[in-house]
Amino acid sequence: MTFKYASAALLSLTLGLASCSKNDEPVPAAPSLRAKMDYATLTPTSRYTESFKNADNASTVDLGAAAMRLNMFTELNSYMARVAVQGRAFRINADTLRNLYTNTNAPFTGAGLNASGVQLRDKTGASLPEANGNTVRTYVDTKLNELAVASRRADTVAVAGKAGRLGRYLVDAKGYELNQVIQKALLGALLLDQIGNVLMSADALNANNSAVVNGKLYSELEHNWDMAYGYMTSNAIMTTDINLTPRERFLAGYLNEKNGAASPAVYAAFLKGRAAIVNNDAATLRAQADIIRTELEKTIAKAAVSYLTNWKAASALDVKAHALGEGLGFVYSLRFCTKYGADAAWSDSLLQGLTSGSQGAWSLTNAQMDTAIAAINSKFSL
Repeated sequence: MTFKYASAALLSLTLGLASCSKNDEPVPAAPSLRAKMDYATLTPTSRYTESFKNADNASTVDLGAAAMRLNMFTELNSYMARVAVQGRAFRINADTLRNLYTNTNAPFTGAGLNASGVQLRDKTGASLPEANGNTVRTYVDTKLNELAVASRRADTVAVAGKAGRLGRYLVDAKGYELNQVIQKALLGALLLDQIGNVLMSADALNANNSAVVNGKLYSELEHNWDMAYGYMTSNAIMTTDINLTPRERFLAGYLNEKNGAASPAVYAAFLKGRAAIVNNDAATLRAQADIIRTELEKTIAKAAVSYLTNWKAASALDVKAHALGEGLGFVYSLRFCTKYGADAAWSDSLLQGLTSGSQGAWSLTNAQMDTAIAAINSKFSL
C-alpha cells in the first residue's frame, strides 16, 4: 500500500474511532426537578398558589413583583378616579401621578410597595424594542399630565373646547375621559404585554427548568409562569364568574365581563401549564400559553367593541363620554394583541379614525364608530 492510501486508511480509522467517542453519544434530557403530576388532579377549585410544591411540601409559587405591580396599578387607578368619587373639590396632582407610575417619593399606602424596588413604568411596553417602548411610555406620561391639567376645571361643566365635568366624569377639552383612557391603555401596555408577549414568549417558555434559582424554591421557568398568573390576579383561585366574589381586578375582571365563557378555560390553562412545567412537558406548556394569549387578546378586542357600541347606544353626554374613554383605551391596547397580528400602526389607524374630528368627541359620528367596530370584528373574527 502506498503512503498516500495508507494515510487515507489511517484517517478513516481515526474518524471511525472518533465517531464512537462519548462526545457523540446522545445528550440525556435535563433531569426533572420535580416528581411528575397527574393533570387530572387539577380542578376548577384547585388553589394555584398551593398546588405546586417541592419535595419538602413547600409551595414553589411566588407571584413576586407581578402582585406588587397589580397593587400599584390599583392605587394609581384609584387616585386617577378621585374626581369622580370626591367631586368638584378634588384636583389631581401631576407629581403624584408621576410618583405612582414610577414609584418615587413613597407615594403608596400598600404594605411594602414603596420599598419594593419595582414600578409600573419600566414594564410598560417592555416587549417592544427600546424606541417603540419609549413611545408607549411617553404616551402614558403625556396622558397623565393631561389628566392633571383637565382636573383644574373639575368645578365646571365641560363644553366643546373646554375641559370639565360631564355628570361625575372628568373630560378634557376634546371630551375624552382620560383616566379611563389611561387605565385601559395600561391593561394592554402593562398587563397583557407582560403576560403574553414577555412571560409567555418563546424565550420565556424555554427558560431554565432543571435547577432552582439561587436562594429560591422555584426554577426560572416556574417563576416566569407564576409572574404571568400574578399579573392576572393575586387570588389563590382566579374567580371565573363576574357574579361571584372576590371580583377580579383589571384584565381578569374584563375577561369575566367581556369574554366570560372563556374564563374557566383560562384558569384551567394556568393550572395545567404550571403542571406541564413540573412534568417537563413543553408541548402541553405551549398549548396552554396559546389558550391564555388567545383568550386575553380576544378579551381586549371584545371590550373595545362593547364600549364603542355603548357609545352609539347612549344618549346622555356623561354616559357617552364614559363609554368612549374606555373604548379608546382598549383600542390603544389592541397593539399588544400580537397573536392576532395587531400592531401599533393598525391600532393607531383606528384611533386616528375615531379622534380626527375637529372637536374630538363632540364631533364624533356613528359612521366613524362603525368603521372601527367593523375593523376589530374582522381582525379578531368576533
